Amino acid sequence: MPKGYSDVLIGLQYGDEGKAKVIDLLAKDYDIVARFNGGANAGHSIETDQGSISLNQVPSSIFQTHTLLYIGSGCVVNLEKLQKEVEKISAMKIEMKDRLFISDQAPVIQPHHILMDELMGGEIGTTKNGIGPAYSDKALRMEGKRLLTIKLGDLLDDPKTFFAQMKNNFIETLNKHDLPARDCELTLQHMQTALDFITPFVQRDTLWLQKKVAKGAKVLFEGAQSVMLDVTKGCVPFVTSSSTVAGAAYVGGDLSPNYHRKTIGVAKAIMSRVGFGPFASEFGGLESENYCMEEGGNSHNRDYEERTYDTTAYLQSENPFEVGIALRMLGREYGTVTRRPRRVGMLDLVQLTHAIRGNGVDLLFLTKCDLLQDFNKTKDGTIPLVTGYKLNDEKIDYVPGSNVSYRKVEPVVEKRDCFTLDTTITEWEKLPPPLLTLLTEIEKKAKCKFLGIGTGPQRDGFVLKG
Repeated sequence: MPKGYSDVLIGLQYGDEGKAKVIDLLAKDYDIVARFNGGANAGHSIETDQGSISLNQVPSSIFQTHTLLYIGSGCVVNLEKLQKEVEKISAMKIEMKDRLFISDQAPVIQPHHILMDELMGGEIGTTKNGIGPAYSDKALRMEGKRLLTIKLGDLLDDPKTFFAQMKNNFIETLNKHDLPARDCELTLQHMQTALDFITPFVQRDTLWLQKKVAKGAKVLFEGAQSVMLDVTKGCVPFVTSSSTVAGAAYVGGDLSPNYHRKTIGVAKAIMSRVGFGPFASEFGGLESENYCMEEGGNSHNRDYEERTYDTTAYLQSENPFEVGIALRMLGREYGTVTRRPRRVGMLDLVQLTHAIRGNGVDLLFLTKCDLLQDFNKTKDGTIPLVTGYKLNDEKIDYVPGSNVSYRKVEPVVEKRDCFTLDTTITEWEKLPPPLLTLLTEIEKKAKCKFLGIGTGPQRDGFVLKG
């Protein structure tokens, strides 16, 4: 029998559920926290007494100093950004030496990947970090005699050859798309400097994590993005470029699934989404989507909205689009990486149940429950909840698999009593009765027990169930 074990933590909606906070809460019970997908396109924010920090590639348990941190082969690595991230962490007096380990099988983001993302990623609202092109090249492998995907191990074995290959890939991309000549030499020099910095963290033993767990280590896998953005299970093309579901942890995280113990899902009480794509519970629907994505969304950032809109008046509006703007402002729902406005929606029990069942989730954590109080200030003072779907006038209990079908879904909305939450409460039984009733309804609908809820942005802003 295995001596150690592994648990998987994933986001169950469209990202930004507060996974980092839950990782930070749970990490004390694990020896290793590992990332298995994504790259610098994932922004995880943590608020602590030591300060706040946004992490993109490093696992979120940096403040739990006893834990090791692992970036698996399923991730794609931006060398320069990773160097800056580690330096930012070190500036907070958090030691990374002998704590951070990076699989040498992880592909490197190359200059032509970022160029391709700038050219082609706008229509689906990517972060322009080259993530999609890097994963695409991973699948393509070669173009003619050119190697398209280059791993960390390749660069360590023969940096001269593989940096020259990166330059060639960049030049060929310029030629292929008939773009004006530009030089990537400075970028490559910066990448070489970053590689030198990162080299001590690269793990050449491809069975490193396997050996650790076999000797008794306990691992928590941290998913980037969320299940509704999975490259296979999500509504293409409005998805991320990697697999975000629970099962992907063992492919991209470099561990046998024999060690799996349980899956923990994180959802948010008021949903949000960044980028284009179906969002059945969105306040304001297509109007909100177009507004948030106008010119990449940058024109409607947080500063603009705070200068322009009155949250009190908008919460009282009968226009769902305006209510959504107010909820976004109050909840500070703006992209960690992109800074663009997040589209905001009602808690969707059909979508949540779909994600829980499809990923075998054992325990659920619902963050930002304190923000449900904002519905007290709306016209009717109740919490809207999506409890059903209709597609072509027929009831369905699943999320459609295509972009076209999902956009046709008509959500069934019901209202629930609102409440006032004392955020100093630490015992489940002392939560407001309307909130307890809502949480019980979620458990019954999703057939999944609660681990806990989030009650505020502070590190200790949570209540655990039993």
